[in-house]
Amino acid sequence: MMTGCCLCGEIVYRLNSDIKTIVFCHCSRCRKQTSSAFNAATAVNKDDLTIIKGEKNITIFSSSGVNRHFCAKCGSHLFSSRDNDNETYRLRIGLINEPINAEKRIHIFTGSKANWDTICDGYPEFEEGIPLKS
Repeated sequence: MMTGCCLCGEIVYRLNSDIKTIVFCHCSRCRKQTSSAFNAATAVNKDDLTIIKGEKNITIFSSSGVNRHFCAKCGSHLFSSRDNDNETYRLRIGLINEPINAEKRIHIFTGSKANWDTICDGYPEFEEGIPLKS
């Protein structure tokens, strides 16, 4: 079990599953949302995420089928959901309180990464999204 909270502490959640993969997304929408070079997230089952405190403070910004859930008070981005996926959240891992020991890390949408960003950690890189398994 892991816990997380927004910057102001108004929203607190519990994650009842392990984080197996960290995904660093370099697409332009994630860069704009984070004001940084990439977004660090993990896919979690919606049933494994419980809001312990502050659910009324969650605000959603929706665009192109993606719903970004964030704290209305401090602006921390909590997770995103998609209109075409009723089972998964993409949890922003920067808000997790405990150490994360993920088995796998990958970079996606590196074909549109910021020109000033250099990926130098040796983890797998994909020019587009996560490739489908054959």
